[in-house]
Amino acid sequence: MLWSEQSYRRMIEITFANPRKIIAEVRKEIRKELLGFGNDLFNNLKSFTPIKKGRARRGWVKAESNNSVKLKNGVPYIERLEANYSKQTRGRGIVKPAIAQTRAGRQRRVR
Repeated sequence: MLWSEQSYRRMIEITFANPRKIIAEVRKEIRKELLGFGNDLFNNLKSFTPIKKGRARRGWVKAESNNSVKLKNGVPYIERLEANYSKQTRGRGIVKPAIAQTRAGRQRRVR
């Protein structure tokens, strides 16, 4: 045996000099990713929303706060569009394909 268990334990040592700074940086990166995902999803929701006169597409609203992104559409018939009332959704709705495209796009950036 070239090394003993005791000597191996002493060889690996990880020290975090300032854990608060590291936590702050991680929180900053998480917030950045959250806002980026929210922006991308917002754009994808708009692009997957069927357009006749444009009211439903213009109806998407985004509100950001420190720890959340809210996306909503108050157009009275948005639920019907989500339920494939329009042939433009091709039976997929709006939200599912927008989330799928957003995930795929974000994963390509992270790699």
